[in-house]
Amino acid sequence: MPTMYAAAERRGKKPAIFYDQRGTFDELHLPQRAEGFSAYPLAATRNEKRIAQGVGRVSERMLVGLLTLLAVATKLYRIGRRSSVSWDEAHFGKFGAKYINGTFYHDVHPPLAKMLVGLSEVLGGHNGTFDFKGGTEYPSFVNYSFMRQFNALFGIALTPMAYITCRQLRLPPAFATMAALFVTLDNAICVMSRFILLDAPLLAFTGLSALALSGLYRHRKQPFTEVWWQWLFGTGVALGLVASAKWVGMFAVALVGLFTIGELYELFCIPRLPVRLYVKHWAARIVALIVVPLCIYAMCFKIHFALLSRYDNSANFMPMGFQTKLRGNPISRQPYEIETGSAVRLQSHVSGTGYLHSHVHHYPLGSMRQQVTGYGYADANNLWNIERRAAAGTFDNAHDVSATAAPISGPIGHGDLIALHHNSTDTYLYADLGFEAPVSKQHREVSAVRAGGSEASRRNTLWRVEIVDPERRMDDGHLHPLGTPMRLHSALGNCVLLSSGERLDKNWGWGQAEIACGSHGTLWTIERHINKKLDPIDLGRFMSSSFVRDFAVLNRQMWLTNNALIPDHDKHNVLESEPLSWPFMLYPMRMVGWDDKSIKYLEIGNPLLWWGSAFLCVLFPVQALYWLICWRRRMLAWRLPAFREYFEGAAILWTGWFLHYAPFFAMGRVTYLHHYLPALYFGILFMAYQIYHISSWYAAPRVMSSILYMAVAAVVFVFWWFSPLTYGWDQPISKLWGMEWMSTWPVYEDKLAL
Repeated sequence: MPTMYAAAERRGKKPAIFYDQRGTFDELHLPQRAEGFSAYPLAATRNEKRIAQGVGRVSERMLVGLLTLLAVATKLYRIGRRSSVSWDEAHFGKFGAKYINGTFYHDVHPPLAKMLVGLSEVLGGHNGTFDFKGGTEYPSFVNYSFMRQFNALFGIALTPMAYITCRQLRLPPAFATMAALFVTLDNAICVMSRFILLDAPLLAFTGLSALALSGLYRHRKQPFTEVWWQWLFGTGVALGLVASAKWVGMFAVALVGLFTIGELYELFCIPRLPVRLYVKHWAARIVALIVVPLCIYAMCFKIHFALLSRYDNSANFMPMGFQTKLRGNPISRQPYEIETGSAVRLQSHVSGTGYLHSHVHHYPLGSMRQQVTGYGYADANNLWNIERRAAAGTFDNAHDVSATAAPISGPIGHGDLIALHHNSTDTYLYADLGFEAPVSKQHREVSAVRAGGSEASRRNTLWRVEIVDPERRMDDGHLHPLGTPMRLHSALGNCVLLSSGERLDKNWGWGQAEIACGSHGTLWTIERHINKKLDPIDLGRFMSSSFVRDFAVLNRQMWLTNNALIPDHDKHNVLESEPLSWPFMLYPMRMVGWDDKSIKYLEIGNPLLWWGSAFLCVLFPVQALYWLICWRRRMLAWRLPAFREYFEGAAILWTGWFLHYAPFFAMGRVTYLHHYLPALYFGILFMAYQIYHISSWYAAPRVMSSILYMAVAAVVFVFWWFSPLTYGWDQPISKLWGMEWMSTWPVYEDKLAL
């Protein structure tokens, strides 16, 4: 490849990559005229240059407009044909409706894309009452066609962004047009843009990040100019948007981060660069690429909280202060003082644990006693009666207190010794240092023992109350609902009640959280207090709420919920697929039911684009290794500036593909084919980039044009061939011929279905 440049120069021809470095963006790749012609970029006067630039801009704007119109046609054609809730519209349409009726919900994704779905519902006239149950027909008051069209706008925006990105990376208009057509004519991107999903906004913001990065790269040698600042802050805004749509957007953040590190290292290697100027480079990037995205991300959650003001059970993991501010919450009105005889529901501060729980089933190992677990839903088995056995200050050592002492009336306070009686099974909470916890062997077992039995008379049933960081308005040394977190220390010594974070075996523990006893305990809060002798009051006036705390808790819970979405290897889910299969599109996904009378959609990409981009992306490291060997052996005939321009552009696109694809191999959660679409976008642009440069190395200009036309024609044909499954096929699938190019494709039958 590099040796072809030397040969081209000997023939007196300059390869296409050797553009004149003095040219600006708009001057590049203009048609070459006879020397002396006024529009010739290198011979023209300044005014003549401006005229040439203006002509180029107008023609390119028209070209981008035509490409955008094509994208509109492909994305909106028959978009409202299927009139029922399809695939994940059941989730995201419902979440969008929550912003209309104001009901809190919990999901694994950040809120921006779902708020955009909610905006489409508002603009479409939806009143927030439809529940988007999968497969049901849309009622007349839900303008589902408009909602899908709104979502499709993000898929449409990918086309002009792809064109501009490639132009910033110095592809000529013809090949930038080819790249934009490739993005427009991928069947998978098209079909995923035609429903009420989060993928189209994610792809649009991913494309915007790539565009902004390419512009920043293009103007990297003009630091602190107006245009450089615009691209820098534009990149920061794009990163904030893509990260706020889905966490997959963090891979775009990583791409920009790597590019920035490379830039700063390169600046560091300039000996005469003033330290003050170098610090200014750091400061500009910290503000634009870290502070700005974080502010946008946080602002999305601020709006999210402001719009969702009604209580839902999915808010039970949020801080108590946050819950009490939600309208219709069931926890604000409760008796204030916790006294002997009060029934309480204890909620763990460890996410995923839920409430302290017991049931009649026993451990199959260890002491074989009744199980004590953490359960995520409120029921009668979560209620425990508090019995004070000794008041703080009345004993020197817990060993001096008898577990059979009569309960002492009055409020429960810091340092008191209590017993917890499980109402449903008439048992007491019991710590046993003689047995390991069933899962986390470094901890001790916690169980429940029968009241009135010999074990109930032991000090194992006694627990010392330690109040930790109470609400300021409740800091009186007593236990209160919601606002006085506590630890429960066993009277036996160094053993504190905790949630280990582990799960019990599904066969005997139903996958509930393990509760144990160890040196470092868990905080517990009394979430529910029942005492008929005491009058309820509004506890909300005692509670405080902090956006920073609420923001942190919600993001932590999103992380835990996302990691809990693990595949069940005992079952086969026809929608799931492994990352290794994505680039080669081994398992396209049926998006809806497949009976003869239904309108059928298949998430299948354009095979030429998927396979071609995968081949070139996999080949690129080998290509780079070959160049490295040639450089070490002094066989490389590239001119350094030209080689660097090519390689850096290729590296940006290839790294974008790699960062959006490779991390899925390390994830334990379930994965689907549409997770590959952001990587595919970079892969398609990389494919167009490689087609241009490789053809310019080896082919004459006329042959290059032929390659371009043949590539576009082939992609157009394949897009048309699979379009029935993109726009919906309403006849028996057997009447659709030639759609199964691989034996694993589930077009006519699902080979993997059990």
